[in-house]
Amino acid sequence: MNIRPARVPDAHALGEIHVASWRAAYAGLVPAESLDRLSVTDRRGAWRERLRALPDGVTVLVAESRGHVLGFAVIGASRDRDAERDTGELQALYLHPRHWRRGSGTRLHEHALRVLHHEGYASSTLWVLTTNNRARGFYEHRGWECLGSTRTETLGDGDVRVEEVRYRYVLTFHRR
Repeated sequence: MNIRPARVPDAHALGEIHVASWRAAYAGLVPAESLDRLSVTDRRGAWRERLRALPDGVTVLVAESRGHVLGFAVIGASRDRDAERDTGELQALYLHPRHWRRGSGTRLHEHALRVLHHEGYASSTLWVLTTNNRARGFYEHRGWECLGSTRTETLGDGDVRVEEVRYRYVLTFHRR
């Protein structure tokens, strides 16, 4: 598996992964009608535009194997108003569901954190749906600490409101 910065042509795969992973991860947590309305075509277009004009300091990483994109991570400075300047954020981490539980997500996660550390961040935060026990377990198993602070966000077309909880990870790495 190779991890690299995303390029505009990756938008095609990212749109498919985004929709497939949301439908699988959020089934039972978000109304089915909202998940059914997700459009791969729309997500591909949104990714194409986003990759053409990424904000300064935001990096999209893709994990690929044999020329196929398996998943992506979005990282950058923390967007939280109360964050310290040396706090980064894992804004997104999604793998296509057929690649779950094979180690690819762990490798992409570790790589994303190393990039944040290399960019000078001392810690990272992320937000997870409060009810998403699978994701919460993934992060907790890897050393993320639940801070307990919550926020309400909208998903999809803005028709679904969800509660998210914030996690924190201290970016210290030991040379191997």
